[in-house]
Amino acid sequence: MATKAKHGDVTGRQREELIKEQAAEQVRRSDELTMASAKEAARLETEVVDLTQPDSPTVIDEVEDLGVALANDSVIVRVAEDIDMMTIGAGNHYSFRAGQKYKVSPGVYEHLKEKGLLYDRM
Repeated sequence: MATKAKHGDVTGRQREELIKEQAAEQVRRSDELTMASAKEAARLETEVVDLTQPDSPTVIDEVEDLGVALANDSVIVRVAEDIDMMTIGAGNHYSFRAGQKYKVSPGVYEHLKEKGLLYDRM
């Protein structure tokens, strides 16, 4: 257990200052990590990646319900685990991040559903 440095103890006072600075730095970094985690969680909830054209994935700003067929025959899905370079059809390779929303064709949706790779909770 540390005690307060005496008035004439220069080294002890410097040590106390360093301890205070390190504690403040740890609190600041902890706050930064908390904010980064919150931003990432909010992004996953609101951002939809359009994979209906696999050659040029784009991010959609609007939020749509998951698993619902849309007017242009596409479906919004969320996968349960990371998937790298899954081939669906001739020459169509898809990569997915767990928790991210994707706009996909009905064929891709059915394939993911058959394999049990879709996130159950909406």
